[in-house]
Amino acid sequence: MTEAVPAPVMKASNPDRYKPLVVILTVLTTVVTAIVAGLEADANIRGSISNRDSQVDAILVEGELHREGLQSAYDMSVFASYLKDSQEALVMQMTSLQQDQAGDSQSSATSLYQGEIAQARADTAQKFSIFYNDSRYAPTSSDGLPNMQAYLDDTSAPAQALLTKQNAAAKDYDRWDQKGGAYTSVLAVLAIAFFLFGLAQALSPRLRLLLAVFGLTALLGASLWAVVILLG
Repeated sequence: MTEAVPAPVMKASNPDRYKPLVVILTVLTTVVTAIVAGLEADANIRGSISNRDSQVDAILVEGELHREGLQSAYDMSVFASYLKDSQEALVMQMTSLQQDQAGDSQSSATSLYQGEIAQARADTAQKFSIFYNDSRYAPTSSDGLPNMQAYLDDTSAPAQALLTKQNAAAKDYDRWDQKGGAYTSVLAVLAIAFFLFGLAQALSPRLRLLLAVFGLTALLGASLWAVVILLG
């Protein structure tokens, strides 16, 4: 009597194989996505603040330039009046002297009187001129000239300081705006990882493992990219 040989029993494949791994990777991707989203929001907020500061500084620069123009126009007008009246007084005094030497005493007196009037106007203009009542610009000698270069440097200094501040704020805005855009790209890569992990849940164990590897690669690449952006 022949004994029957039992047929080999085929071990059934576990359909839930690698699912816990995919779930863990999905949770990890969620955490990384939340962190990157927070970094993107922070970059956008900082960019908005820098953009606001840049615009405010630009308005302040414009106002300072307008004030500087008005102030310079007034100072130069007073100084020009002083020079004109001083020269007129000198000319009238020389004319009076020549007329006196020529024997025309009446014309000499008239010219001298006109010279005194011009000199009085020059003295008044000198009192109100910043080039003579400010020690930073006043001549160092009686026949010297005011320090115009120091006046120009001091006048333009506030506008230059505001312009430097505005340029720095604009540069910060560009930097944070680029970071915000880069974080958006990182979130797009993480979305791909989410898609791969979600698709892996519905496939066979072998394909599930393959998609999990692809998703993990996307997750690691996105994480490394986010670190580079953060440290950049």
